Amino acid sequence: MRYMFIVKGSESFAASGPPPAALIEAIERLGEEAARAGKMVSFGGLKPTSTGARMRITNGKIVTTDGPFTESK
Repeated sequence: MRYMFIVKGSESFAASGPPPAALIEAIERLGEEAARAGKMVSFGGLKPTSTGARMRITNGKIVTTDGPFTESK
């Protein structure tokens, strides 16, 4: 069984700059330990939802919508 963890921060948190170095180091150590134990497949950050796209299958075809909201173009 595999799990995916997503930690979502607020827009104000993202705008406040990078996290403290000590937090980044602790996260990296945790990731390295999990990888050595064979528990972690991949490790990395995600971009904000505003830069993403939503994908779904409708009538057997893949439909892509820009961003997290309905098309407004």
